[in-house]
Amino acid sequence: MKKLRLLYLPVESVEGDQRARRKIFADMLSEGRLEALEIFSYRIFGREHGWDAMAEKVYEIAKDFGADAIYWHGLWTGHLNEKIMARIRDLPSKPAICNENGDPFGNFWVVPYPKCLLSLIKYTDVCFNSGLGRVAEYLKRHGARHVYLLPHGYDEVSFGEPIKTERDYQNDLVMIANQWKSRRPFASAPGAKERPKLIAALQEEFGDKFALYGKGWEKFQCGRGPIDFFKQVEAYNASKVAIGIPQFSDIEYYDSNRPFNTIAMGIPYVSGYSPKFDEILKDGVHCHYFKTPNQAVDKVKWLLSMPEQQRLEMALSAAEYVRKHHTQRSRMEILLSTLEGIWAYKHYNSPFPEEIKTFIAQ
Repeated sequence: MKKLRLLYLPVESVEGDQRARRKIFADMLSEGRLEALEIFSYRIFGREHGWDAMAEKVYEIAKDFGADAIYWHGLWTGHLNEKIMARIRDLPSKPAICNENGDPFGNFWVVPYPKCLLSLIKYTDVCFNSGLGRVAEYLKRHGARHVYLLPHGYDEVSFGEPIKTERDYQNDLVMIANQWKSRRPFASAPGAKERPKLIAALQEEFGDKFALYGKGWEKFQCGRGPIDFFKQVEAYNASKVAIGIPQFSDIEYYDSNRPFNTIAMGIPYVSGYSPKFDEILKDGVHCHYFKTPNQAVDKVKWLLSMPEQQRLEMALSAAEYVRKHHTQRSRMEILLSTLEGIWAYKHYNSPFPEEIKTFIAQ
């Protein structure tokens, strides 16, 4: 298989924000997994110079670099010039083009799909998405030819420190989440609607042994205020059990990177249920799912009732599984292998690559 010349377009507000993917691709280059690598932080450029200039810049870089593959990461702001996108697609190097979107969307009223994203998917060979179901159906109706599942994963670059097996517990339960607020009246994501009900039930049951971090929870006594993203490890290591609920629990296979990052730290994770996500992390083995606040309370109480050594062994086994099978590196391997297959399809008339599903639990 040909080694690719990869143009990576990270979605960043500050140069270097995507530290995991940047390091992973740099490692792939040094290992000889890639022939060449070019990185262009398109959103920063677009905000400073304009979105048409951004698209033209992507075209010039792809042409001069001789990109075999273009990985467009996210696209949520500004607009995308489709005439320039057509020129990018039709470059003489016939690049394999993909986009990856890790965020969920609702409908025209609740977090609508960005117009720029809908422009992009018409010109990509495959859309990698963190959820399927209604999302995949919507993207296909708007011009996407192939929508492949690529769940979030464990960020081993940011949270790669060894697991602590000896801990000074300060809390029985911890939750890290912000209160979701929309500018539109009565608009709310399904999971966001359930969070206050869940928190109220947990506060009533676990009192001051429940630590809630994040913005917007001032009315709850368990609220501890916002926490720095990279300080999460400390909060998890000080707690016996962690809990969370996805914002859009109506999307098949969808959840954020929080379950993976949390489980990888060696703490049992209780999660709101999204359809089919238990095919990725098995219930009662890697994760513990609930559909109602009462079920959440029961799952947490069950975990807390275990002898500490038994609970820790279960958590360490799940952490080992996530660190082996659900790393960000493994996700980028799927993406890169698919791009290699698309390149062969375009240049040698090979079969179009099928969806890779090594993240499904066996």
